[in-house]
Amino acid sequence: MRERFHERWRDKTRDDIAKALNSLGLRAGMAERGRPEEEVCKRTFTRSIGVIDIAEGPFRWVNIVKQDGNQYSPTRWWTVFCLPDEERDDNPDDLRYVDNRQAVDIKTSREKSFPLFGRVTAVTWHGDDRGTGLFDTLSGDPAVARLAKKVSCLEISGYNQEFQGWTVQVDTGLRPKRQDWEALLRIAGYLLPSSDEDGA
Repeated sequence: MRERFHERWRDKTRDDIAKALNSLGLRAGMAERGRPEEEVCKRTFTRSIGVIDIAEGPFRWVNIVKQDGNQYSPTRWWTVFCLPDEERDDNPDDLRYVDNRQAVDIKTSREKSFPLFGRVTAVTWHGDDRGTGLFDTLSGDPAVARLAKKVSCLEISGYNQEFQGWTVQVDTGLRPKRQDWEALLRIAGYLLPSSDEDGA
């Protein structure tokens, strides 16, 4: 009885995202709880509700981070797509090359025709791309711009802690559609030039 009650009220966001990934032809499965990857991109007052493994393609797992709501703010989710980059070649001509990859931290902000409820008219990238040219590259890609307009915030960070690589974080519990996934693969291609942008 208790298990049935728990299952009824359990947050199904991770299940829904896994289903969306599988509907795109990916082999995505929910990992056992307690994996070290659950620490990736957690922040104060948030918790991971679990990891989704992806069997092929540049993105190998997704961490779903949640902040419970209260009387002052609604519940929030972050979908963190993790992109391992352990075979990075230290070549200054490689877009991925930075003295300290972890210092790369860029994100979008959306401009609206009217505050709060207006139509999104433009997306601007902010932060530090460490001279990689990511600002110009991402700004000039229409597919990436469409994804950035759709979500509240799109954030890309270099990561050297729980794993070596990159995180592409979406400020929502994103259930990616084909167009969204294609934009994510394009981002992976810019971060990992050797990527063949498959995985769909």
